[in-house]
Amino acid sequence: MRQDAEVIMKLTDADTAADGIFFPALEQNMMGAVLINENDEVMFFNPAAEKLWGYKREEVIGNNIDMLIPRDLRPAHPEYIRHNREGGKARVEGMSRELQLEKKDGSKVWTRFALSKVSAEGKVYYLALVRDASVEMAQKEQTRQLIIAVDHLDRPVIVLDPERHIVQCNRAFTEMFGYCINEASGMQPDTLLNIPEFPADNRIRLQQLLWKTARDQDEFLLLTRTGEKIWIKASISPVYDVLAHLQNLVMTFSDITEERQIRQLEGNILAAMCSSPPFHEMGEIICRNIESVLNESHVSLFALRNGMPIHWASSSHGAEVQNAQSWSATIRQRDG
Repeated sequence: MRQDAEVIMKLTDADTAADGIFFPALEQNMMGAVLINENDEVMFFNPAAEKLWGYKREEVIGNNIDMLIPRDLRPAHPEYIRHNREGGKARVEGMSRELQLEKKDGSKVWTRFALSKVSAEGKVYYLALVRDASVEMAQKEQTRQLIIAVDHLDRPVIVLDPERHIVQCNRAFTEMFGYCINEASGMQPDTLLNIPEFPADNRIRLQQLLWKTARDQDEFLLLTRTGEKIWIKASISPVYDVLAHLQNLVMTFSDITEERQIRQLEGNILAAMCSSPPFHEMGEIICRNIESVLNESHVSLFALRNGMPIHWASSSHGAEVQNAQSWSATIRQRDG
């Protein structure tokens, strides 16, 4: 072990080596550290590496690095190392990438590793720093499956990251609002969506909903890309990982424009009834409010007297619409 330490010290900066910091730092590092010599033999294997691979240090030191390489990569690995030692460029050198390692017991674990190439005294050494990335990969897979599921929903959906930036939107969202994923990606919903100034608290309520950390919903008046006004019900649901860390938020939208119009119609009619207008005026009020919900419609009301329909009221314009469909509804009093 003393000889290994001396070699490692020579591979480092002179000032750092003189202080005797590098070797203890690698030994105590939370990341697995593996150093191989010019013969591809392991000359350093720290406790974190023991935990990752499941091998004791004495089982690894002096052996070929192949014993730590996943089985499916072993055939190509010697040629890959040789090519790099002879001056070829390593695709992963100086980069951080994911790799699924095989442990001593045959189980597999996702890791993230960084590879460094060091030349000293005419020899080439490689230092790999490796850490467990199982949780990250599980989160990535969960997000991937979530995005696939979202894209096949009929209801407009967007997926947000913890900073409330859009990372995915589905086709239904694009159809409703007119924004594709390339335009929406990286933006926050309150910045992307066209929010009218009325109601006055429209934008504030949307922002408040976005930053909820539990399931919630609210209703907003928005404008589509073409300027069409629509009332939407937006629901937000946070997605947490196994450690209770916020991973994503899923936001769904429903067009409730007609529902809001009907609610407004009910409110207007109720207000009119409370003011006790004459019977014929009440009928005209009902007609006008129905027409405000059913665009390009003409409404007439009839009352039944002795089983015969008697004209009660109709819309004030009275214009006939060509090729219009005719619909009828019957309203009965409680006594029949």
